[in-house]
Amino acid sequence: MTTRKAPAAGYLIPITRPRLPPLADYTRLLERIWASRMLSNFGPLAEELEEQSRSYLGSEYLLSASSGDVALILAIRALDLAPGSRVIVPSFTFNSTVNAILWNGLRPVLTDIESETLNLDPARVRERLDGAGAIVATHVFGNPADVDTLGALAAEAGVPLLFDAAHGYGSLHDGRHVGTFGAMEIFSLSGTKPVTSGEGGMVVTNDPELAERIRYLRAYGFQSDYVSRYVGLNGKLSEMHAALGLLTMVRIEEALATRQRHVAGYRQTLGSLPGLSFQRVAPGDRSTFKDLAVLFADSTTRNRVELALTAAGIQTKRYFHPCHTMPAYRSFADNLLPVTESVYARILCLPLFEELTDDERGLVCSIVEKAMGRPAATRSRRRDGVDVQHLPVHAA
Repeated sequence: MTTRKAPAAGYLIPITRPRLPPLADYTRLLERIWASRMLSNFGPLAEELEEQSRSYLGSEYLLSASSGDVALILAIRALDLAPGSRVIVPSFTFNSTVNAILWNGLRPVLTDIESETLNLDPARVRERLDGAGAIVATHVFGNPADVDTLGALAAEAGVPLLFDAAHGYGSLHDGRHVGTFGAMEIFSLSGTKPVTSGEGGMVVTNDPELAERIRYLRAYGFQSDYVSRYVGLNGKLSEMHAALGLLTMVRIEEALATRQRHVAGYRQTLGSLPGLSFQRVAPGDRSTFKDLAVLFADSTTRNRVELALTAAGIQTKRYFHPCHTMPAYRSFADNLLPVTESVYARILCLPLFEELTDDERGLVCSIVEKAMGRPAATRSRRRDGVDVQHLPVHAA
């Protein structure tokens, strides 16, 4: 079996690795930038990225931003909520989601998730909806949230529903692209995403008034006259970042097909293991699988598998660390979140990226199998070209 040379971090197989376009293609776009001397200020490449994304997603309005964080901060700001308003948000999310709420002077209401989809639990949202000013849900690892039930709850309460769709560029719900639900959705184009501009983000909406506010807010609060109508910030996507985004966006379907194939391979090999399960994606939906999460029956098994993979030079992550347990947000931990805590105790994200080879995936699976004690009678000696009899296993 052939594995890649260990990177500086020391892993033979990293958990993720961006696939970059041919350098010559990027250089050609850089030559356009050098010739125009247009480095930022919503230049032609940024506009082209926005237009192509609008067409792909089927959205009415799409505005680029310098990062997913900035996009979410701007989106929440555009809602013009009263200072201190309560915003329902999952604790099981990346820190950015909660940070954006706090940067806007609002109060996060950290809420529990569903045990199988890992997304915000509508039943728990209903319990905490009284007096809330907004809902910010997430599509965890690119798995579409229950947009229909959450939308009905938001409409019933008369509050806006936003989606932090950082992982979801290319996800589908009932054949409709993530990015077209709720009042607004935001994407991240950072280096770990299937579509990347290095750093970048997008705000997507079908509301012309919200789109107009975002247009001002991402440009210091003004347009061409330098007179601020809003308290804005610098949220511009540079032309260099837009160039990379264009080159990775055009092959999004190929990228997602490769990820889906690897996920199917993981499921085929590991799906029958007692005490291991995968994140549930609803029938008719498509996840980007920005991360591949598996759940173990208990933390002891998870820890044993994690140690075995680390010993073999394979990177994994316990992802996400619940926000309500972090020092920065602990003052908002005003409710028991048993599902979030149970999931975090049992979750492990395995390597998944486009350039992952079948042999490398087979090695990951074989180590997981052996660490979980799959009987020799039910595990073939070789799987995907890997001799599973000579793999390191650490005891817990």
